[in-house]
Amino acid sequence: RGAVCADGRHASPALRAADLRRSRRRRPAARLAAARARVLSPAPAVGAVARPNLTDQPDDFQSDMLQGFIKHPKRFPLKFRRLRFWQSSKIEVSQNSNIGLTFSSKEYQKPGSIIEVTIPTRKEIHHFIGKVVMVKESDDSYEIGLWLINAEDAPKLRIVEQICHIELYLNDKRYKEGPFLSKEKLTEEWISRFASGFPVS
Repeated sequence: RGAVCADGRHASPALRAADLRRSRRRRPAARLAAARARVLSPAPAVGAVARPNLTDQPDDFQSDMLQGFIKHPKRFPLKFRRLRFWQSSKIEVSQNSNIGLTFSSKEYQKPGSIIEVTIPTRKEIHHFIGKVVMVKESDDSYEIGLWLINAEDAPKLRIVEQICHIELYLNDKRYKEGPFLSKEKLTEEWISRFASGFPVS
């Protein structure tokens, strides 16, 4: 059956052929536009930190509940797993540390449990083992207090946690002021402004 014009009359064969050629030309253009949209659409980065903090205040460094405990920023990735009894019994304890770590968890952790925490940075993945000494429930999560088992992990934990806070500071500053800010200068700026308030023991 032939094509019908706007006034109800049947279109001529020449008009139908012209319509067919125009529709064929439009299909590649539509596919190209869709492909461009897919390319230009931003994809979430793997392992990226959460959206930037738009205030000028950094994340808190120290736990409000436990003195000497470093508070891991919620916006920086952290994973953990509870060790089984047979795993924790093999851990060699050289000397109890003088520092701990608090972090946010969606899952309840039983006090006394031995937990391995994993914190990824740009070039390395860091592992820490500690004992759960505090569990505080909030609206949508739990604050877990972890006391490090080995004293030699304490200096490393301080350095790694400072790196986490510096990375967030760098991320926030570049988001607000531009992506070409110097990492070295921003690191020095963070150290001069905030390092003195970082927990040491």
